[in-house]
Amino acid sequence: MYFTILILPLLGSFVSGFLGQKIGITGSHIITCTCLILSSILATIALYEVGLCSSPVQISLFN
Repeated sequence: MYFTILILPLLGSFVSGFLGQKIGITGSHIITCTCLILSSILATIALYEVGLCSSPVQISLFN
């Protein structure tokens, strides 16, 4: 979930930037707004989980 919070806005911007001509203005708006909304919902859940419930989280990005 924590990695998804970082990747979703990046994915939305790449899709909007590179495929914007093919999916159109409305498609770009929908994809970027959906990615940002999902990222903010997941960030709120992570804030509740880590900040309020005090559960420790360890994220390993590389071996």
